[in-house]
Amino acid sequence: MLDPIPSKLLKEVLPEVIDPLLTIINSSLLLGYVPKSFKLAVIKPLIKKPQLDPKELVNYRPISNLPFLSKILEKVVSSQLYSFLEKNGICEDFQSGFRPYHSTETALLRVTNDLLLSSDRGCISLLVLLDLSAAFDTIDHTILLHRLEHFVGINGSALAWFKSYLYDRHQFVAVNEEVSYHSQVQYGVPQGSVLGPLLFTLYMLPLGDIIRKHGVSFHCYADDTQLYISSRPGETYQFEKLTECIVDIKNWMTSNFLLLNSEKTEVLIIGPKNSACNNLELLTRTRKYDHISPVLSTLHWIPIKHCIDFKILLITYKALNGLAPQYLNELLLHYSLPHPLTLLQPGIELLVSSGQRRTGPPD
Repeated sequence: MLDPIPSKLLKEVLPEVIDPLLTIINSSLLLGYVPKSFKLAVIKPLIKKPQLDPKELVNYRPISNLPFLSKILEKVVSSQLYSFLEKNGICEDFQSGFRPYHSTETALLRVTNDLLLSSDRGCISLLVLLDLSAAFDTIDHTILLHRLEHFVGINGSALAWFKSYLYDRHQFVAVNEEVSYHSQVQYGVPQGSVLGPLLFTLYMLPLGDIIRKHGVSFHCYADDTQLYISSRPGETYQFEKLTECIVDIKNWMTSNFLLLNSEKTEVLIIGPKNSACNNLELLTRTRKYDHISPVLSTLHWIPIKHCIDFKILLITYKALNGLAPQYLNELLLHYSLPHPLTLLQPGIELLVSSGQRRTGPPD
C-alpha cells in the first residue's frame, strides 16, 4: 500500500523509468541521505496458526512491508557492503547466517564434524545452545553506528548514509481499512528490510573474540549461537571455561541491549557411545517386519547409505570448487598424485627445468 505503482507495472515500464530510478539511487548514495518516504513501514498482523484465538494479540505475527523502491536502494548498498566485508576479511568466519554458500546445513556439518572427531578421540563434549529474545528488535542504533565505523571501517558519506537509514524511521499498523497513527522506530534493525540481517551480524561482531578468549569453539547462525568444548573424562575441569565464557557473553549482551533467554537455552553432553533411532515406522505406520522397499519407493527416498554418499560428494564438490564456506574448505586435505617422473626407473635420462640433461634416479 506504500508503493506509488504496483511492482509488476514497474517491471513492465522499467526501460522508460530506469534513468530516474538510477538518479534517485546514486543521489542517495552520494549525499549520504535516505528519503523519508523510504523509511516508513506498514505493519500487517497475521495470525500465527489458523486454530489460534484471533482475539489474543500474542497469537499474531507482525509483518512489516516497506516500499519496493527502498528495497532496491538497500539491495545496492547490501551488495557493495558485503563485497567490502569479504574483500577485507571482516565477516565472522563462524557466522553462517545471510551469507552466500552458507546455510544451516553447512553450519550443522561443521559442528557435527568437530563433535564426532572429539568423540573418536575418546573425549566428552559439552554443547550449549544459546537463544536470544527478540534480538533483531533491541539493536541500539548508536552502538551499531559505532560498530560500522570502528569495527568495519565505514566513514564519510557512507557512514552518513547508514545514520540517515537508521534514524527517523516510522511505522503504522493497517488492519482491513483501518490504520493507526505513525510511531517512531527507535531501536532494532528494520523488519522486512534487505540490510537488516547483515547489519545484525555486524552488530554481533565482538562476540566471536569474546568466545575465542576462553578457548571455546562456537558457531552462529543469525542470532543462534552454539558453544562447545571437549575434554577427556578425567579432565572435565576444562568445562569451567565454558561457564566463564557464558558469564562474559551474558555481560556483553546486557551492555549491548541484548537479552539471553535462559529458559530456551539448552545443554547437551555428547560422548563416545553411539546411538541411533529410526522414525520411519512412526511416520509411515509401517509394521516392524514389513518390507521397506515399497515404502521408500512411495516416499521417493533413496536408500540411506546412498543419501549419505550423495550429500558427502555434493558438499565435497562444493568445497573443492569454492562454493562452500571456508570453515569447510579447510577440513579437506588435498591429495596430489606422485609426479610421473618419480615412477621412472633409475638410469633413465631426465629433462630438468634448466634445460640440462642428467641421468640417474630422481631426487
